[in-house]
Amino acid sequence: MKKLILLFALFALYTSDATAQPPEGHDENLVPNPDFEALIGRRPEADIDGSGVFRYNMVAWKSPTMTTPDVKIGLPSEIKRAKRDGIDLDKPHSGYKMVAILTHNPESKRDETYREYIQVKLKKPLIKGGEYYCEFWVCRARLARYVSNNLGVALSPTRLREDGWKPLTNIVPDYNYGELINAGEREWQRISFTFTSPNRSEYICIGNFFGNDKTTMVEVKDPIQATVDEKAFNNAYYLIDDVMLCATRVVEPTPEPEPEPLPEPEPAAAPPVVGAVIKLDRVFFETAKWALLSDSHEQLEEVVTLMNEYPSMEISINGHTDSRGDNDYNQNLSENRTKSVFEYLVEQGIEASRMEYIGYGETKPIADNKYSDGRQLNRRVEFVVTHIEAENTVIEQSNEVKPYTDED
Repeated sequence: MKKLILLFALFALYTSDATAQPPEGHDENLVPNPDFEALIGRRPEADIDGSGVFRYNMVAWKSPTMTTPDVKIGLPSEIKRAKRDGIDLDKPHSGYKMVAILTHNPESKRDETYREYIQVKLKKPLIKGGEYYCEFWVCRARLARYVSNNLGVALSPTRLREDGWKPLTNIVPDYNYGELINAGEREWQRISFTFTSPNRSEYICIGNFFGNDKTTMVEVKDPIQATVDEKAFNNAYYLIDDVMLCATRVVEPTPEPEPEPLPEPEPAAAPPVVGAVIKLDRVFFETAKWALLSDSHEQLEEVVTLMNEYPSMEISINGHTDSRGDNDYNQNLSENRTKSVFEYLVEQGIEASRMEYIGYGETKPIADNKYSDGRQLNRRVEFVVTHIEAENTVIEQSNEVKPYTDED
């Protein structure tokens, strides 16, 4: 029996991938079970215990918190019968199944900022610097009396987790749809975006990553009347289906380079100059956190080598964020990230007195935060040479990067 159940799940997973095909010229869909058709075990007769089905039977997808997304079943026979009888049902965008999440529930007794999320591990990690396309479909649930804004996507190199029922409002999403969804007609709406991956993300999470102060909830003008056996939902409750994330072009493996003859020795590099700004573009952190990832060690070892080569050099480690999220949160994030770099260099033997660390938050952008490319440039950690002795002469100087303004 266990073998039959496993075969059923694998067959459903294989067939479900075929319904969410990437656009022409794009690579494969990296999202497993993108249309939620694959379940472990026998398909339930209805979605009465939808939250239990999602938690225990859904293939690949999980909830990063203790909240309970729901599985909704839309069998063709039931939809056909309802249409004949003039009854409106929640119909999947494709196939027979979909998932539903609450983006805001003001009546929750568990947390005043109640949110539900769905998360899945991608088939393979994103390539840093790779171009990607992401889309999913969303529709207001039939009995939801309210609509809300803020439905976004967060990508992470590690699994997002939150103890208990707390929302993931400390996460800055990689994309957020900030408009009211289905404020008028109730219909499936595609949310899509393209982006350049800043790191090797392995997980995608969908939900509302903003607090109540930045989330708008509006009552539907003409809500569908619940029957005597139903109860209207006094919250924002959305159906989600057909999730896709793929490279915008087929990414071929990079061939191993042919061995090259040893190059001629290069002339010695000129010593660093005071005021030089060196971006640490290979220093990585977990999404919305400040713990250094192991991939950062290579470039930080280069900094250690440079500091040892020039023992008189002193530096300022500066951290910056983009403008998404709360100002105080961004300031705290930039300070903690620069402190992590500082502490790592101290652990490698660099004297603390030769360094300082400063977090500027979102106050010193070098590009326009309206666009993803600009935001990526603004998210940076860099160090500035503040002091160095050259030819027995001590030189000190302050240097600032020119911030971006609307006149640029």
